[in-house]
Amino acid sequence: MRARSLIWIPFVLSVGTISWGLLLAGLVLMAAVVLAPALREVKAAEETRNDYQATLQLLDEQIALQKDFAAAATKDQVLRERLASRQLNLNRKDQDVLILDPTMPNQDRSVKSLLAESLKPVAPKPVAPLNPLLAMTMNMALRPLLIMLACTAICLSFFLGVKLQRA
Repeated sequence: MRARSLIWIPFVLSVGTISWGLLLAGLVLMAAVVLAPALREVKAAEETRNDYQATLQLLDEQIALQKDFAAAATKDQVLRERLASRQLNLNRKDQDVLILDPTMPNQDRSVKSLLAESLKPVAPKPVAPLNPLLAMTMNMALRPLLIMLACTAICLSFFLGVKLQRA
């Protein structure tokens, strides 16, 4: 078993294998440097889309509540009286109003605020963060060095391949 594993050592350490390895490493590094800004923009667009979807869901819920409220207000006399009491401070003559909160007249007493109390909070779906290795290629101080390293690996691969062909 030991002899078989030693047979691969000359192939792994050969000039051709090292040349191909450098070429692939250089191409992968160059692709990472070039594609990382586009991937960051895609993640930002996904985050914006998720925010819009959450807002749309909240607005749909608000519209449904308003439709239900409007349908109920046209049919229920008590609800209309309470709405008039809430918004217009119109109370029936046979009722006494007991004010428990002195700041109540200064608060927003519209139907919109009433319905807003019934809305369930919606959180946007989180976006997966960018791979940490790709995020490192976004560093502006490190970017030129990575590009130079990738070009060096590709050129070294070419020169090693030329040397292999001449030998």
